[in-house]
Amino acid sequence: MSDHTRQNTVTRLFPAPHKSIQLEGLYLDHLLHQRGQDEGPCVYSNFITSLDGRIAVGTSGRATHTVPAAITNPRDWRLYQELAGQADILITSGRFYRQSSVGEAQDILPVGNQPAFADIRNWRVEQGLQSQPDIAIMSGSLDIPMDALQPYRSRRLIVVTGADADKKKVKDLQDHGIEVVHAGSGRQVDGRLMVERLAADGYRSIYAIAGPAVFGTLLHARVVDRLYLTFACTLLGGYVFDTLTRGEPLVPAQGMRLGSLYHDVHAPAGAGGQLFAMFVSG
Repeated sequence: MSDHTRQNTVTRLFPAPHKSIQLEGLYLDHLLHQRGQDEGPCVYSNFITSLDGRIAVGTSGRATHTVPAAITNPRDWRLYQELAGQADILITSGRFYRQSSVGEAQDILPVGNQPAFADIRNWRVEQGLQSQPDIAIMSGSLDIPMDALQPYRSRRLIVVTGADADKKKVKDLQDHGIEVVHAGSGRQVDGRLMVERLAADGYRSIYAIAGPAVFGTLLHARVVDRLYLTFACTLLGGYVFDTLTRGEPLVPAQGMRLGSLYHDVHAPAGAGGQLFAMFVSG
């Protein structure tokens, strides 16, 4: 095996037997867009975390937290794009668009238009999916800058909020051609009602790509089917950071079983590699 070929592989640790697998296509083979059924869609999320549990950190000169530079890497980003490639719709948050408006968002929403992801875009077409997933924006405050929505106006945009959301802000969104859906009492979104509304619109694969608040909402609603988690073998420390979720304790605690595990020795740079894990609700 050449060095180039070896660098494009990861090692499967689970399920047995151990073997080398190509990185590209690793998650596309999961066919998440086919897993949603009439009784409910497939809801999944994805994070990269340091060994000490940091998914985002505070950085000088930024108003919002960012994914730690020490653990971000193109190989994990490739798999993030593959997961987006299988989605009918992405769940984001109003926070992402506020970050975008001030130039602090990590990137544009997937699937990326870069040449490196052309195979994923072609794969979507071959699978009968539309060229890009639609977008659901979960927001209680409805503080969503209109300018940040412009790059996505070619997709269906749905803002999901609570029944008591600010009526003036709702009308303003609607006047700008944005759909607004109510799911939950008060101003906050009920995760189960949101998923039910999206399922009623025909969405079968729902990819949550927001932060701990959105993920926590989905966990409390018991609607998460899969969690894709990259463990960068790096310790970061620090005082200001986000972990996977926040909010009230989950009662009962939610167990997830290991579905697959791969070891990648090639990234992040200068670290001890990373582990690509997939957990299944159950």
